[in-house]
Amino acid sequence: MQQIDIEAIRAVELEILDEFHRVCEENHLRYSLAYGTLIGAVRHQGFIPWDDDIDLMMPREDYEELLRIWDHAADKKYLLRNKRNEPGYTQNITKIRKDHTAFVQSRAEMCAPYHTGIFIDIFPGDRVAPKGIRRSLQYVSCMINLLFSRGYKSKSGGVTGLLEGLMLKLPERFRYRVYLKTERSIARYQNTNREIFFPCTLKDSKLYYPADLFDSFEKMDFCGRKYNAVSDYDTALRTEYGDYMQLPPEEERVWTHHPLVVDLERNYPEIVEETH
Repeated sequence: MQQIDIEAIRAVELEILDEFHRVCEENHLRYSLAYGTLIGAVRHQGFIPWDDDIDLMMPREDYEELLRIWDHAADKKYLLRNKRNEPGYTQNITKIRKDHTAFVQSRAEMCAPYHTGIFIDIFPGDRVAPKGIRRSLQYVSCMINLLFSRGYKSKSGGVTGLLEGLMLKLPERFRYRVYLKTERSIARYQNTNREIFFPCTLKDSKLYYPADLFDSFEKMDFCGRKYNAVSDYDTALRTEYGDYMQLPPEEERVWTHHPLVVDLERNYPEIVEETH
């Protein structure tokens, strides 16, 4: 078993975050620390001690602009990767990875066609559809979007599980076109002032944040640096976690990733080539 240096992983993630922050500042793009990273900033002024995640959230319009400008605005060693530009990618969010690093989390990823370097995660926030049939259709779009981005069934049984299995047998090229169409369908209400949600899981597809979430920001300390956070971070975190200041039980304060391979200088295919 490889000995993992979590501080070395965190250092690379902070390096990626610094470049992301620079690009956003220079191009007037809104973003905020999010999820466990935001808890870490509020509660620990840095990483949650037993974690290494860096999660960020952006309004959909700023997220789309980031995707558009990244390749010419950022240092070439930081790779923006998502379902749109990388075959086999299995999430509906964006990762920014550092080239010539490896962070392989499973045996399946050892054969993955996508880059598996050390990364940070970026979650786009969309506006909720009006109540009624349009909101129901938006939720169905979320379900299909997640199914076709991940490429495997949820834990649903019965008719839902059967339908998921049948849909995954559709040709990959067709599934990809439907994925893009559902992404556009989910994001079609950006010019409204309704609540915001982050459709990265089915649970989160029904978790609504205040409409003014991205209206105001402040600088927040994180590992001796300052990054952007939504001003009403308390409401954002309570929406997701409830009493986020309460530490979890001792037995739950563990690192959850457990990567099989970590390397700070080589992509995983480079490691394989050198060892054969």
